[in-house]
Amino acid sequence: MPGIIIKLEPSAQLSTQLFNGAKKSASNVFVRRAIAGSVTISREIGEMLVNEFNNTDVAKSLRGGGSEDLAAHFGLSDSRAYGLADGMAELIKSSVRILSYNIAGFFSIRIQAIERDWSKYLDIPGAEYPSHPSDIIIPVMKWLLIDPNIDIGQAAYDIVFKGSGGQFDTRIQQVSRSGRAIMVSLKALGGSGGYVLPAIVRGQLGQNFIEYTLGQQEVAKKAAEILIKRVR
Repeated sequence: MPGIIIKLEPSAQLSTQLFNGAKKSASNVFVRRAIAGSVTISREIGEMLVNEFNNTDVAKSLRGGGSEDLAAHFGLSDSRAYGLADGMAELIKSSVRILSYNIAGFFSIRIQAIERDWSKYLDIPGAEYPSHPSDIIIPVMKWLLIDPNIDIGQAAYDIVFKGSGGQFDTRIQQVSRSGRAIMVSLKALGGSGGYVLPAIVRGQLGQNFIEYTLGQQEVAKKAAEILIKRVR
């Protein structure tokens, strides 16, 4: 089979998209083999993407093993924070599709995953919740994937972690979901400032942490290698 050209081509709709072109003389055979094995190929690529996701600092932190205590920051129980990470991983895994195209007689295979429509992620249990007694909606998943620029009453609150002493340790013990922190109004704290999300949540280059991580060239290469291995 002639050599296969592999390159990364993100589209306006996709954060991660691999386009694999085969030379015209072999493209039809290549595409048939890829479609025939699409279930296995999609599963293996999905597992690879989940592994990349699980290695992000955000996923590790949601599960209690990263650089930040995100369960405490977001006011989540450990099990709910872990569930958010698992929910995102499952959606990533199930998002992989193997598609075939015929452009001017050239057949090609496109591996697409992680659409920029984040609505499914917003439906994961715990994606948002009302904080009591303020009844302010805490949009956890929206902060993670859509808009990390927090706005809780113009950031009129801040996070207080266990160990601060006095009334706050008692309140944390009584009402905190994580058992490690609570959100307190700046008025009660007697100061200025306001809460800012941890840097790991803010993404890079205008992308959220999923887009940035899974859009790397190394990840595209791994996906292409899985495809080629299964088509040979």
